[in-house]
Amino acid sequence: MTTRTDPNFPTGSTGLIAVDKAGNQILFLDPHTYATLEVLQGFAPRVHELAISPDHATAYAPIYGDGRHGDNPHPGHQVAEIDLARRRHSGDIDVAPYVAPHGLRWGADDVLYCVCEDSGVVLALDPRTGEQRAVIDVGSTNAHRIEVLPDGSKLYTENEEDATVTVADLAQRRSIAEIPAPRGLAGLAVSPDGATIVLVDGDVPALHVLDTATDALRGTVALEGHREAAQIARFSPDGRWLVVTSLDGDLATVLTGDDLAEQRDIAVGHDPMDMAFAPDGRTVVVGNQGDGSLSVLDLERGVVDRTVEAGVGVESLAFY
Repeated sequence: MTTRTDPNFPTGSTGLIAVDKAGNQILFLDPHTYATLEVLQGFAPRVHELAISPDHATAYAPIYGDGRHGDNPHPGHQVAEIDLARRRHSGDIDVAPYVAPHGLRWGADDVLYCVCEDSGVVLALDPRTGEQRAVIDVGSTNAHRIEVLPDGSKLYTENEEDATVTVADLAQRRSIAEIPAPRGLAGLAVSPDGATIVLVDGDVPALHVLDTATDALRGTVALEGHREAAQIARFSPDGRWLVVTSLDGDLATVLTGDDLAEQRDIAVGHDPMDMAFAPDGRTVVVGNQGDGSLSVLDLERGVVDRTVEAGVGVESLAFY
């Protein structure tokens, strides 16, 4: 498979940014040594998730609120803007009247899509002006994460407790389908070629494979080494690997990206969450939210190369 430049699969050697959700701060790390270089604080509760602009000039981190999914008593209404060159909090996009912004993904024409969980909508944002170009009702206040196909045609939300996936047509900017899942969901990931969406089962250790051409489920893959349900899944930018982390199992599983046929389980830190793929095509860095560490994995060998301290508890991170 060839490496793609889709902004939803960021990588690069200039820097590494991490969203330390537990510490409510943004970390800048050396992309080679993983030493912490700069810490940004003072955010409203709490920074979650991450998107890197297509020109690698700005990072965006939603201000979700002081709670967690399903229990967020004071939801936020901003998306923080981070100047990557200056390593500074440069401003905010206000998404009011919508609240609890969470998953972010880029669409065509540099539109930034943001799911506002408690409002049950996905916003199409102009990141330069903060304008809300469109509001897409997804029919669920359990929509936590989103994916956009690389051609910009469709957007998918995983509606966790509803056990459904909402499909939105981005040309029409409206929901067009609701796909039932076998059980509740915990995450989703799109392949770089856009042919496949992987749904992470929220109740048992399994992945459900969705064909984006038909929007039909075409199979289930059991996560053989997991005792608990997993949560985060990400394809590498070149499509060679799918990495799945289990928050409750302190485990990462590396699957072959083209067919999901081979699995290797790797013990990582406590409460692993999201990950960043380095430009060498074989290194992925996993944020361990429960113990303030990062696990640096060699995908070729299926091992942890090293573990480094970083913040209080990193949820999301990206090379740029």
